[in-house]
Amino acid sequence: MSKFSSMFGFMLLASLVSVGERASACSSCGSGGADPVILNPYENHKLYLGLSHQSGFRDIDHHGKTRKSYGPEQKQSFDLAFAQRLLPKLFVSAVVNFGRNVHGSDSEMQNGDVSLNARASLVQPNIAEPWIPQIQVMAGHRFGIARSIYDQKRQHGLDVFGAGYDETYLGTDIWYGMSTVMFGGSVIFGLPREAETDAGRVQPGRMQRLIGTLGGMPWDEVKIIGGLIHEQRGGFKLDGALQSNSDRLNHDLFLTLETLYSEGSNYRVTLNRRAAWGENRNAAQANALTLAWMRAL
Repeated sequence: MSKFSSMFGFMLLASLVSVGERASACSSCGSGGADPVILNPYENHKLYLGLSHQSGFRDIDHHGKTRKSYGPEQKQSFDLAFAQRLLPKLFVSAVVNFGRNVHGSDSEMQNGDVSLNARASLVQPNIAEPWIPQIQVMAGHRFGIARSIYDQKRQHGLDVFGAGYDETYLGTDIWYGMSTVMFGGSVIFGLPREAETDAGRVQPGRMQRLIGTLGGMPWDEVKIIGGLIHEQRGGFKLDGALQSNSDRLNHDLFLTLETLYSEGSNYRVTLNRRAAWGENRNAAQANALTLAWMRAL
């Protein structure tokens, strides 16, 4: 494996774990996406505050073998998001992130990347016809403004809080949520931009994410959703040269409990295990807990 391949492996730890956590957070349609804050049909504005803690990091190489991580031992992040409805079936949202990386007694705090997202409903569910699903299309863009692995200055990547490149997301989400058993799925594609960095000109491969969910409402106004995530990304280029064995594959699990009160505040708890099942390659294994507060304004 090349010297840069080792750097690339740490990039997975430093950036993809935090991105993957946001992707697993259940939305109103249950299947998640690239945006943590979702407007229900009766909501026009919503504020979201999320606090996550990640630990238990292990690196997985291109052979699928697990080894000790050389990055932060713990990562905490705070997400602030706001969603605004523009049309009856269209809303947009913005997400900013602040993080803290910890290794031993040393730590650092910095801002993370910024994301803008949009969702449009093509088909709305109807309680009189529970077999008709909600169908949404979604688009998003992450701006790689935070310090990344390519320009890190500190040991163990304590100052790494971003991906290092912009990426556009496109996808669709289908959710059957009008019956006792709820289920759905999402397909999301990531189109990364080439970026000039201190390490050289980097071009990550394209990403594909598949999310499947299943759950229900065991109590009034409380939803529990569990899901599987399959994510893969093509090979990585540095200064136009494809790095050998740099494609990525990971399979995650998540479980979310969320309140669904029509008035006042709502709360969400999400447990996430990255690289938890199936084949994983050039991936980062970690555990994450996210606590979120949401309120329609």
